[in-house]
Amino acid sequence: MNRLLLRLGLQFNLWWLRMNRDLFWTYNPMTVRFFDHKRFKQTIYHCVDEIKAQPGMPVDEIERAEDELVRAADLCFVTAEHLLETRRRLNPNTHYFSNVADFEHFSRAMDCSVDIPNDLTVLPPPRIGFIGAISGYKVDFSLLRAMAEAHPDWSIVLIGKVGEGDPWTDVSSLKDLENIHFIGPRSYESLPAYLKGFDVAILPSMINEYTRGMFPMKFFEYLAAGCPVVSTRLHAISGYAGVAYLADDRSDFIRGVEQALSGHCARLPERLDAARDQTYERRTERMMQLVGEST
Repeated sequence: MNRLLLRLGLQFNLWWLRMNRDLFWTYNPMTVRFFDHKRFKQTIYHCVDEIKAQPGMPVDEIERAEDELVRAADLCFVTAEHLLETRRRLNPNTHYFSNVADFEHFSRAMDCSVDIPNDLTVLPPPRIGFIGAISGYKVDFSLLRAMAEAHPDWSIVLIGKVGEGDPWTDVSSLKDLENIHFIGPRSYESLPAYLKGFDVAILPSMINEYTRGMFPMKFFEYLAAGCPVVSTRLHAISGYAGVAYLADDRSDFIRGVEQALSGHCARLPERLDAARDQTYERRTERMMQLVGEST
């Protein structure tokens, strides 16, 4: 019944919006289980995560469906080099494009007319901030605790929904620390104002199968906002050591934040240039060029 409703919904909207059937672009590895992509002239699979590595996923079913989709796609785009390595084995017409940021939106953090939100200004500086899904398989809570204990004078601010994608997430190990502040999710529109109030923006990511195939969208958003960035050494951003501090362990991560607070970090123009080069407009232009070449 689900599959029938999905197919009918797609067909109705194609007719209602008067869209042609030239291009079928999907992000879902299970697509071949729901739609007949062969009815379109071209199939594009945009692989943005190692979804099967998320908690509670039907791994075997996803692997079988995704292998079929990757082989059948005319073109495959991936957002991390690890995804490139694994998907290109099945489809040689696979290309790497990292996640990008809306530079114009996030660079508003440097606008003098933008005010830092009150729920941030009440917290004493320096403010070390994270924005994103606060989930157990993504965020290294033991690292956050070690940082909070090493520097009780720092305000560590976590913005986002707890347990997104992982309802088993347990943040109780951080709740007794007075300098760790969970302030909940905030609107996309307000994020530049919050980033303006961060002295350092962090990516305290776990190193596991999922994050090996993950390019954090927040990376370029942080840079576009002008923030010094400290991250665990994720595979996907290893080539950006020149504009961010990439840490190998907990003590190294804390040392990176200390250095950023003391001004020992990549220069602001370098951070902005890295973000400015990775925008939706530039990525889409490059992708559509490849789409045109594969027709």
